[in-house]
Amino acid sequence: MGLWTTVAATAIATLLIVAATPAHAQTFTVIHSFSGSDGGNPAAGLTLDRAGNLYGTTTDGGNDRCQYGCGTVFKLAHAGSGWVLNELYKFSGSDGLYPEARVVFGPDGTLYGTTEDGGLSNGGTVFNLRPPATVCRSFSCPWTETLLFQFNSQDNSGTGTTPLGDLSFDAAGNIYGTASDGGLFDNCSGAGCGVIYALTPSGGAWTQNIIYNFTGGSDGGHPQSGVIFDHAGNLFGTASLDNYQDHTAGLIFEFSPSGSAWTESVFTTFRAVTMAPIPSPG
Repeated sequence: MGLWTTVAATAIATLLIVAATPAHAQTFTVIHSFSGSDGGNPAAGLTLDRAGNLYGTTTDGGNDRCQYGCGTVFKLAHAGSGWVLNELYKFSGSDGLYPEARVVFGPDGTLYGTTEDGGLSNGGTVFNLRPPATVCRSFSCPWTETLLFQFNSQDNSGTGTTPLGDLSFDAAGNIYGTASDGGLFDNCSGAGCGVIYALTPSGGAWTQNIIYNFTGGSDGGHPQSGVIFDHAGNLFGTASLDNYQDHTAGLIFEFSPSGSAWTESVFTTFRAVTMAPIPSPG
């Protein structure tokens, strides 16, 4: 028997063994179904703490001051063989509306997140939630919200509006995020092309610094997710584009710190595909 014959026989035998091995069964379990009063339309991902509890947001439900509810932040904790939901916070309007992003734990161990709408100027918020200062004997114990920043719905100051993405922290405890609309350039459907921002704590307040204003051109626009850091301190994120004349359909970007400024590099550009019409049968 030649070498290649032996190799082929071995490969066939291996494939037969793999094909004969049964696949592991997958189990799907619903751990909570929202009813509306306890939240609705969970659009974001979940965050896990060290004890295995789950934290998340719902865009709707909760406070009925809004037509479909104003949104909630919740915790799911193990209880025996099941899970129990604890509503940590219900939004009502001036404190934020419709959270689309996850909540994340900050360096102080409390929760941080964004709402796409609401706040005093209805442009969205960045918020912090803290557990009760004293021991809570009840399983359902509301947390206390603090608004860290409120985006300007008119965006006359270029703060951006409609923050949809998750937040990130740098080593110094500064917060980084994106706003999908607003900014200095209004080339994107008249809503502004969005910004990347940083929030820096100072004397008990938070100051916003705009890292970048998107133009809706080759640099992208309308970032709907947050930004993440690599080990070198570079920021990565994604943005969509409004101008499809060049057949672009969004991009992945990188921002590198350069002194007190940031330099953008387009990492990958997605291309839109135009599908040919399907011919009629016959």
